[in-house]
Amino acid sequence: MSDKNVSYLNKTFTDFKSNLVNYAKTYFPTTYNDFSEASPGNMFIEMASYVGDVMSFYVDTQVQENFLLYAKEKENLYALSYAFGYRPKASYASSTTVDIYQLVPSQVIDGITSPNYNIYGLIIPENTPLTSTSNQTKFITTDKIDFTDTGSTEITFVDANYYLFKKSVKVISAEIKTTTFTYGSPQKFQTSTITDTNILQILDVTSSDSNKWYEVPYLAQSSIFEPVSNPTYNTDQVPYLLYLKKVPRRFVSRIISDNTLQLEFGAGLSNSSDEQIIPTPDNIRLGLVPGISDLSDNYNKASVFFTREYGLAPSNITLQVRYLVGGSITSNIPSNDLTIIDTSGAFFKNGNPGGAISATVLSSVVSSNPNPSVGGRNGDEIEEIRNNALFSFSSQNRAVTKDDYMIRALSLPSDYGSISKVYITQDFENTQIIETTTTTKNPLALDLYILAYNSNKQLIPASSTLKNNLITYLNQYRMITDAINIKDAFYINIGINFDITVQSGYNNNDVVTNCITVLQNYFNIERWQINQPIILSEINSNLLQINGVQSVVKVEIINKQDTTGITYSEYGYDITGATKNNNIYPSLDPSIFEVRYPNTDIQGRVVI
Repeated sequence: MSDKNVSYLNKTFTDFKSNLVNYAKTYFPTTYNDFSEASPGNMFIEMASYVGDVMSFYVDTQVQENFLLYAKEKENLYALSYAFGYRPKASYASSTTVDIYQLVPSQVIDGITSPNYNIYGLIIPENTPLTSTSNQTKFITTDKIDFTDTGSTEITFVDANYYLFKKSVKVISAEIKTTTFTYGSPQKFQTSTITDTNILQILDVTSSDSNKWYEVPYLAQSSIFEPVSNPTYNTDQVPYLLYLKKVPRRFVSRIISDNTLQLEFGAGLSNSSDEQIIPTPDNIRLGLVPGISDLSDNYNKASVFFTREYGLAPSNITLQVRYLVGGSITSNIPSNDLTIIDTSGAFFKNGNPGGAISATVLSSVVSSNPNPSVGGRNGDEIEEIRNNALFSFSSQNRAVTKDDYMIRALSLPSDYGSISKVYITQDFENTQIIETTTTTKNPLALDLYILAYNSNKQLIPASSTLKNNLITYLNQYRMITDAINIKDAFYINIGINFDITVQSGYNNNDVVTNCITVLQNYFNIERWQINQPIILSEINSNLLQINGVQSVVKVEIINKQDTTGITYSEYGYDITGATKNNNIYPSLDPSIFEVRYPNTDIQGRVVI
């Protein structure tokens, strides 16, 4: 056979059959020469061609399943996506904002009636369950509600006996479930599976020996972000401080192709910590054969900075796992549908005062969602997994561009402070003066300008606690060559005065009120960014679209300044000097325009 010409390039049934016929004619011309469709020989040739075609198909398919761009099997796509750094989603939760109300008894002090919220203000903890009335979809609150904190509370006088308090909180379509796993002798990289479906995330894992186990993206990652209660919360409005904590008790979780959740633990078989963080020449070369290739060896940091145990393995304990289940397309509910709230976890902050009034207050708690719940849908489809994994691999969870840093800063969880506005430049792109001395320029540094909100959603400088949390957060994502300077942006408070003429037949007061409402919406601080100019022609256009407005006579932007910085910004600004081509530009240093008190800082009148 070695001297015979054999083709190895056949792929299809036709190719196989043609080459087999040619092979028989070439090497067996006298042995077999009946190649008609009805001959027995042709049957065997076609059967061999069929087997070759099928085997070629499966070989190609198996090779194709190794590549993310071409894989079609969901199980393979899940494995490849995890390798590329993307975690597929089994379900997406819908979300909305819920208004929660409670009655607060009144009190009379020195002849003045006021709500007695210090005694009767309720605390409604996070993860409080709510249920929709239309399809019984379960929701939970994402934050604690404290009715004794009146900073963001809407208070309405009911009668001489009660006030009505209202607070808003975000809710997601989820339900908390619990399961347990019992482990005997330790096993390396042991796995356990939660057989529930539509799992959103793990809430916490605690063991029977009162230890907490932490979820990490990879077992080789031994550090997590740990929230610590902030003792200065009342002054800087930052609930938690952000620290990095090393955790030998850790696990990873993976959604597998049947939408169940698999937990995997480390290989550590002793109680000794695997947190050795001092590399030495000995432990760097651990397990490698010395030789001339030492200079080019690829060292694994998991065996240098940590041991190769990748966390402890659970042994002789029971783990309790709390997780969230929910989401899907059916979780998108209409407005005013979340009216069933479970208040069994609600309590009075300073202890239950008892009596009939306390019972009335507890039973008065009601809820409603003014807007529909949106965002819920089923898990990732095949093409979504493929494209999300490709994006995750390209970004590598690192902040590379300016936009990356801005998005990462804005994604800081609100528990560690509320960043409202972000702007970033190269260190040499601004001329900010601090204490009459120009700051030293670093061409490799980035200046990250930020502002925060107070309880009334007004701009304020970020506190030092918030900045420290942001630095800790960004350090896990920044490139090693990047230096980041966290600075305060400036906010410029303005007022708007306008004159209009009104068409005959329209009520002057109604038209002016409508104009003010439009301008309040236009200058809504959520719609404004740092270094955004005011375009006066847009203001004129918005006013002219109001029914009854005949013409816009004047639009005047004035600076509102308070040198003490109590009511308005302490920084004054020359509006006239900053106006060019009917646009008002912010200062060279990063700044933003803000209408601080929309109800009083926007004034209009009708002229003849």
